[in-house]
Amino acid sequence: MTAHETYRWRKITDINREHALYELLDGDAAMLDAGFTDDGIFEVAFNPGVGGKVMAVEKLLRLLDEGRLLAERER
Repeated sequence: MTAHETYRWRKITDINREHALYELLDGDAAMLDAGFTDDGIFEVAFNPGVGGKVMAVEKLLRLLDEGRLLAERER
């Protein structure tokens, strides 16, 4: 992992969903989408372009917690 990595969440929408989706970006590259399903289950879908990405589990869990909090605020 390098010091220049920057992660941020961006809200994306899908009119066919009850709850908004959020996209985790590393710079400009989308790593994954996360959000609640219509059944209320928090799901994560990794984008195919992140193959080979290495990240500490603790950092990934922290980022996912941030995404879950964002999604919960919109419920």
